[in-house]
Amino acid sequence: MKYALYFIIGGTVVSLTTYLGSLGRSWLAAFITTFPALTGITFILIYLNAGVEPTVPYARNLLYFVIPWLAYVGFYILTIDRVGFWFALTGAVALFVGVSAITKLVV
Repeated sequence: MKYALYFIIGGTVVSLTTYLGSLGRSWLAAFITTFPALTGITFILIYLNAGVEPTVPYARNLLYFVIPWLAYVGFYILTIDRVGFWFALTGAVALFVGVSAITKLVV
C-alpha cells in the first residue's frame, strides 16, 4: 500500500509539472520539478522505513548528480534547436548516464 502512495505522489508532481508547462508557465513547472519536496519526502520515507542512518548516504549521493544534471540540461538547451527534440533528449540522457558513470568511477 505504501508503494502505491509513493507512486501517486510522484505521478502528481509529474502531472502538475506537465500541466503547467503546457500552459506556458515554464518557470513554475521547473520550480515544481526541482523543488526539494520529492527529496524531502524521500528523506521522510527512508527515515520512517529504516531510521536516520540510511538518509545520510542518500543525501550525500544526491550531490554526485549535480554535475551530470547540469550536463544533461545544458546539452538539451544547446542542441534542441539544432538537432530536434528526440535527438537532444536522447543525447542529454546518454550524457547524464555517461557523466554519472564517470563521476562514480572518479569519486
